[in-house]
Amino acid sequence: MAQCPNCDKKIGILIKTNCKRCGTKYCNDCGNNYGSGIAERTVNDNEGKPHLEHWVPKQTLCVRCTKAMELRLVAEAMGSNPFGACPACGYDTSPTKFWLGMEGAAFKFPGQPTTYSNMLCLKAFCPKCSKTYSKQFFWAGGTKCDTVSNWNDEKWYNYSQARLAESVERIDDAADHYEKAGLLEKSRQLRLKNKNQVVHHITIDVNKMLEFLKDSNFTIPYKCPSCNGTIKLNGQRDASSFFVCEYCGTSLQAIDVQNMIGAMM
Repeated sequence: MAQCPNCDKKIGILIKTNCKRCGTKYCNDCGNNYGSGIAERTVNDNEGKPHLEHWVPKQTLCVRCTKAMELRLVAEAMGSNPFGACPACGYDTSPTKFWLGMEGAAFKFPGQPTTYSNMLCLKAFCPKCSKTYSKQFFWAGGTKCDTVSNWNDEKWYNYSQARLAESVERIDDAADHYEKAGLLEKSRQLRLKNKNQVVHHITIDVNKMLEFLKDSNFTIPYKCPSCNGTIKLNGQRDASSFFVCEYCGTSLQAIDVQNMIGAMM
C-alpha cells in the first residue's frame, strides 16, 4: 500500500500530482484543485463557424500551501478592515473573523451559460452567530478574482468603515458610513459632538485673536473668497461675526485667518 509523502496517510493508489507552489505530491485528503485564471480558445460550432470559448483552468495546491496563503490573506484583511458588527445579531465586541476555504464560484462568459469552478474563498463572518457577510474569491496564485459570486453585506461594510474612520478621527467620514449603515442616531450624535468641539475651539481662538489685535493696534486686510472685498480684521470687530464677510455675508476660511494671525502673535 502506498503512503502519501505529504500527510503520511496510507492510501491504495498514490496520486502522482505535484502541488504547483511547493512541488510536493499529495493524496485526495491533503490537496485540492482550484481555479487559476481564465483561458480562451477558438472552437467551431455545429455549423462550422468559429467562436471564442472561455473556461477556468485548475491548479493543484496542497493543504500546507493553502494554509500559508490563508494566514497571509487573513492578515491583510484584518489590517484593512479590523472592525465589524454583525447585521444579524448586532454583535460588535470583537473584530471580524476571516477564514479561507473552498467554494464554488460563478463565472458568466459572453455567449456562454454560467459556469462554476471550485475557488479559494475568503469569508468574513460573525464570531458569535457565524453569519457570513462577505465573500472574496481568489485565484490559486493568490490574486483577487472578480466574479459574480463576490459580495459584501452593505450594512457590515459601512459599519466597519465607520469604526475604522472614527479610530483615526475622520469624523465626517465616520458619520457618513454610520448613516449608510442605517445607524442614524449614531451618525447624528457624532456630527453634533464634532460640531460642538469645532465651535468651542473657534470661540477660544477668536477671543485670543481679538485680544492680540486690540493690544497691538494691528489691522490685517483679508480678501473675501466670494466677493473679493477687502475685510479689515482688527480688535474692533465683533466676536460673533469675526469670520463673516461684512459685504456679502460669506463665511471666511477660519483656518486661514487663524494661521495668518497666529503667525504674528
